[in-house]
Amino acid sequence: MNKLVSTSLFILMLCACGTSKTLKLYSETPHDSGGKGAVRYKIALEIKGEKNKEALLVMHYGTKKYSIDTAKIDQWGKAVFTGNKPLTPGMYLIASDGNTMFDFLISDTINQTFSVSTTKNKYAETLSFKNSPENEAFADYTRFMLERQKKEKELNDKIKKEGKEKNYNSDTEAQIEALAEQTSLKIREIEVKYPGSLLSAMANAMNPVQPKMSEMSKIPDNDKQRYLYEFLKTHYWDNISLTDFRMQYTPILIPAVDNYFNSVLPQIPDSIMRGVDVVLNKAANDTLMTRMLAGHIFENYIESKIMGMESVVVYIIDNYYLNGKVKINDAKFIGDITDYAYKNRETLVGKKAKNLKMETINGTYESLYDIDSPYTLVYIYEPTCGYCQQETPKVYKVFQNYKNKGLVGFCVYSQSNREEWISYVSKNKLTDWINVWDPANKNNFRIAYSVYSVPQVYLLDKDKKIIGRRLDSNSLSQMLAHLIKDK
Repeated sequence: MNKLVSTSLFILMLCACGTSKTLKLYSETPHDSGGKGAVRYKIALEIKGEKNKEALLVMHYGTKKYSIDTAKIDQWGKAVFTGNKPLTPGMYLIASDGNTMFDFLISDTINQTFSVSTTKNKYAETLSFKNSPENEAFADYTRFMLERQKKEKELNDKIKKEGKEKNYNSDTEAQIEALAEQTSLKIREIEVKYPGSLLSAMANAMNPVQPKMSEMSKIPDNDKQRYLYEFLKTHYWDNISLTDFRMQYTPILIPAVDNYFNSVLPQIPDSIMRGVDVVLNKAANDTLMTRMLAGHIFENYIESKIMGMESVVVYIIDNYYLNGKVKINDAKFIGDITDYAYKNRETLVGKKAKNLKMETINGTYESLYDIDSPYTLVYIYEPTCGYCQQETPKVYKVFQNYKNKGLVGFCVYSQSNREEWISYVSKNKLTDWINVWDPANKNNFRIAYSVYSVPQVYLLDKDKKIIGRRLDSNSLSQMLAHLIKDK
């Protein structure tokens, strides 16, 4: 099963050749083709059936593509890309009219003079190279994978048909396994024939790790799936180099990273943080690779809609950016992430909420930690805030639905106008929860509860650990419905 999944990822990455895939290009470029001087790269094209149009030389970097050079395809279908600075080793593509024609590889800064021949609309099928054995092997492998993809689809369709007709044939599944084995043999052949090449590194990266059959035979059938999962999680990076800088200039590395974090690791902050350490520690000897990987992971989680993933963001900030493990020469970025960590560090899911001992409307004091209840709602608001005026009655309604099912409300008026506070509570009949204020800010609650905007809604468990933060009335209701089951 894992073999088929991993091989499909290779198909996805490599079989874009000649598929006329629409391209998203970026004007900025990390590569300079150079000024006057000796020619360091020269790529001669002959594309039968194409004429009188512009071709683009495009490089990959992480998840993006950059146009780094242009050449005019003449009336005979010929064009030449040249530059006085060597191309950064990586995977490149030739495009025109927003569509990919074909891909090729640059393994080093020396061997960058070769010619390419292909035919319009049959790019992958007719692609050939001169003076670049590695690219000839890459073109051959691409054709192999295209044919493999076609055969596998036919076999999968056959399995679906057999299932519908209740005429299942295990031979069909065996044929798919045989295709996977042929692919593994092809990859091993490349590794032996082109050691140290980018093609070898890419092929190895897509060669799925598998436990030995002798070990699998010892595992009870009921435990095999779990064993395979743990094996994949432990050995996921065995064949994917995070120290080969060329991999960041291919479309393979980032999908592998995303698959690891989104599909392999459990979607809980602690597991994700351990995964961050695994990835960035493996890449630690390459400053640029570490910076790119850290940036990609950071961006994914700072944009995450999953509650609790703020912990991952703060973890990366504290353990990689602010301590200098990942070097960033951008004062604004450092300032922004320092501010983010400061505003979120004390209110992360899983942390114990700070105690609040505040005065009630009656002049007595209530302590958050003295509340003995399975769940506590902490609601911080301001009466004149437009969004608070919308949310407060909704949050209060949710509270009333669960006040007899283990929920206590601790409602903090964030301002210092006693008359305004008392009037608002009375007018809106918010008397069933605990109403408190702290006009002198003795509790420093704005820092302790990240009150940089209102309202703020937190849900705490019986030990006053934060289990929900930055909630609105809808998400609060959904969370409580999940936690508190009606009997």
